Amino acid sequence: MILEMALLVGGVTAAPSPGAVMRIWRIEPALSSLAPLVPGQSPNAWMRIDTIDLDGGRGDFKPFVDDFLVLVDGEFVIEKPGDYTFRLSSDDGSQLWIDGHMLIDHDGLHGAEPMLGDVTLIQGVHPFQVKFFEHRVNERLLLEWKMPGDAGFVVVPKNAMQSTWPADRVISSGVKRVAPALGEKHDVGPEPAGPHNALTSVQKSDGWQLLFDGADASAAWRGYRKADLPDGWIVEDEMLVRTGGGDIITREQFDDFDFYVDWRVDTGGNSGIFINGTEDGGAIWETAPEMQILDNAGHSDGASALQSAGANYALHAPPVDSSRGAGKWNRVRIRVQGDHVQHWLNGVKTADYVLGSDDWNARVAGSKFTHMPMYGTKSKGHIGLQDHGDRVAFRNIRIRRLPATPAP
Repeated sequence: MILEMALLVGGVTAAPSPGAVMRIWRIEPALSSLAPLVPGQSPNAWMRIDTIDLDGGRGDFKPFVDDFLVLVDGEFVIEKPGDYTFRLSSDDGSQLWIDGHMLIDHDGLHGAEPMLGDVTLIQGVHPFQVKFFEHRVNERLLLEWKMPGDAGFVVVPKNAMQSTWPADRVISSGVKRVAPALGEKHDVGPEPAGPHNALTSVQKSDGWQLLFDGADASAAWRGYRKADLPDGWIVEDEMLVRTGGGDIITREQFDDFDFYVDWRVDTGGNSGIFINGTEDGGAIWETAPEMQILDNAGHSDGASALQSAGANYALHAPPVDSSRGAGKWNRVRIRVQGDHVQHWLNGVKTADYVLGSDDWNARVAGSKFTHMPMYGTKSKGHIGLQDHGDRVAFRNIRIRRLPATPAP
């Protein structure tokens, strides 16, 4: 049995080892679909698991029976590149995320029927997370795969996964809260007016720099871990438009700055803006905090304030919904000075936080980023625009460097 008490546990494993890491939170109110936790709440338990083949009837979740939330983290170790089919079975809802993208959405209240997802994986390691919640009666979570060239499914084996058992693992007793939905819808008025992709003489004298002139994006932007701008990022009607190609980053790195950009998504669209990103990890989100871009009304993430437009994704929720929705232009401002970061969406402040503060560290420790040791630790880096699989357009991208501390 796992003791439920406030505890800091010393770890013994520094390097990744086979298997995965599972965290469990008791939650209320009871869920009918997956929802993120209020940040800063430590889990009720940490467990090491060999495979994601878990059955409450065998006691695999003991002492937890009903109304709990599970996150399973690790990396798939792919030796044979090619097309993989994953099969996720759960009672109740679950999701499978690989390389930061959701492959299977098996959410909601249901029995342990399976759902499939196909993905092409190159040789190497691929971070994954399985999200799962249990409401009542049966508790079941199973992840299988069909490897390239194989005819049938097998449970993803222990030696095909690796994970790090953190040296410090905080647990606490009690029931934890999930994040609420967005409340008030704020009227932010008309869309930003033109002229677009240009600086005024005053802005130039104040030190503003264009990162997109409406004609060429490659001068300021390139692909993540690439020398050039991917073909899937195109200039169309004086907009920088994502149609594919992966995340992109600024060629320059920035420390203290004031940054503006306008964005527009189609119905159900999802993207993001990264700050202080580096190429130290396999993906930019392993180091860089993200300001969420979203069609709140048309995407499932909009059900939670923590994942809505303007949020510091999964960590800080906006106070109101200040987005304009699908097909309309939204204006972002991000200000970074020292470790102090602020977000605005259409003139409404949506996040205000200090990197490395006690509050920041507690929120990260209770989130999916707890397994990413470099997350939010960089004092400077690239600004990034996310490829989340949806069409998204950007314009009026400008930046001004600031001193490390405000003037007295």
